[in-house]
Amino acid sequence: MTEGLAAPLLLLSAPALVYFAWRLGLMRRAWTRALVLAVAGIAVLAALPWHGLDFAVIKRINLFLAGGALLFLLLRGVGVPWASERRTSLPVLAALAVLSLLTYLDFLTFHGARTFVHYHDVSHYYLGSKYFGELGYSRLYTAMLRAEAEVYDNHFKSLEARDLETDDVVHIVTLLRRSDEAKAAFSPERWAAFKQDVAYFRDVLGPAYPTVLNDHGFNATPVWAAMGGVLANRVRPGDHTGIVLLALLDPLLLAGAFAAVVWAFGWEAALFALIQFCLVFGATFGWTGGAFLRYVWFFGAVVALCCLQRGRYAVAGGLLALATGLRVFPILFVFGIAAKTALDLLGGRRASKPHVRMLAAFAATGLALFLLTGLSARGFGAWEDFRRNTGKHMETVSPNIVGLTGLLAYEESAATVDADQIRAIRERRTSIYRVQLLTALPLVVIVALLLAPERDDLEATLLGIPLIFVGLNLAAYYYVFLVLVTLVFRERPRVLIALFGLELASYSLLLFEEREARLFVYRDLLILFLLAALYREPLASRLRGLRARS
Repeated sequence: MTEGLAAPLLLLSAPALVYFAWRLGLMRRAWTRALVLAVAGIAVLAALPWHGLDFAVIKRINLFLAGGALLFLLLRGVGVPWASERRTSLPVLAALAVLSLLTYLDFLTFHGARTFVHYHDVSHYYLGSKYFGELGYSRLYTAMLRAEAEVYDNHFKSLEARDLETDDVVHIVTLLRRSDEAKAAFSPERWAAFKQDVAYFRDVLGPAYPTVLNDHGFNATPVWAAMGGVLANRVRPGDHTGIVLLALLDPLLLAGAFAAVVWAFGWEAALFALIQFCLVFGATFGWTGGAFLRYVWFFGAVVALCCLQRGRYAVAGGLLALATGLRVFPILFVFGIAAKTALDLLGGRRASKPHVRMLAAFAATGLALFLLTGLSARGFGAWEDFRRNTGKHMETVSPNIVGLTGLLAYEESAATVDADQIRAIRERRTSIYRVQLLTALPLVVIVALLLAPERDDLEATLLGIPLIFVGLNLAAYYYVFLVLVTLVFRERPRVLIALFGLELASYSLLLFEEREARLFVYRDLLILFLLAALYREPLASRLRGLRARS
């Protein structure tokens, strides 16, 4: 009992120690301040749950961290000196960033038991890219079941798997009956390697392996498949060390992205961005942390924004093309600059040279990436396969999807539904989405065209966000691109308050609502409010200006 109380008692004693030292005048001496801060730091470190915490507790801590960031911004807004002066505010933000990062990593226990690699996610991206030439988008689970049958003498971990051609969960016999075709695409050497890799993930995932076969397959673009395939094919079949090294690439990319933020925007913006990155609702480490190159697109988008800030337009265009080639939706971040250039030309004005350089670099890099996919095993035909697979994937019924469709199409349903009910829900969402594309999306495009000429280049880039929200339905973890809003509006306290208020509200709802689907409906509504608040005044001002000129 005493051992369990030691850390909390030490943590609770630290504020009292600081208070009495200040009242006694001891804090005027440098050595006393250093001693008190050291004791307080030891108390905090000792009280941290280094054994890891339950996922629900992590979310509650995130609520307090979002509240801490919001409180800091509010105190700065009312003129509290220590929150406004760089000398004192940066250490506070740094401490908040460290706590946010530790919580994001579940106090260095990662996915539990200090397992850093997200084996479920890596199994899809590693196998999907390494054997993309043989499997494409529709045969991954079929081939995995055939490999499991041969290696483990028809002893399966799961009796159900998803048919990636129809997106329905079926009995594994359905897939095994057509597994000869999947196996025939391999050479004997490649099939032996594939079986070793499948056996590795089956063993390392243990009881969690059936969830792999019930997911939605490999959904990356042909560009990602080519890039990931080059790296994955350099790892020997079933090589644990090689797979761990692949999972360590994302932390390097994230470190590079935030280093670029320091270079372009300064330390304070970087700290705010890091705190927000760790707190974005639905984008915790459990979703994409420890995965295989899940954050190349994020690196490209963030560093592109940094390059725009520093006047490196051609580099920014190339990086956005890379992000687009990997995840498609970042192409909408180019919309604002493209609109400004097109409107200049239509108005008889000379296009800005930096804009032309950026768009030319975007087009050239995008074309180069497309041509490189022609050298892959599946050639340019992989893009048609990707289009069909993406169309099917966009109809997926999943609670953690963020976009306007989730708000418009939500209806209460039973806790468990059968296949026919899932198809009915899918068809209803698809119908609503199509109407949305014909009505809401054109209106948002018009609004973006109206706003683009009045926005600076950084803000014009952000016009892609409302287009994404209305035009696409993305998994919640892609909304880490809200970090871009923090960087662009780093000197607009109200926007920062709204961003951290968004996360605070999202985590607060967890105290009253446990149904994941409804939580993300609330999240959709909050993001809609954020976008309305962000663009209402600029749009009204723009319309008043147009009326005055007319």
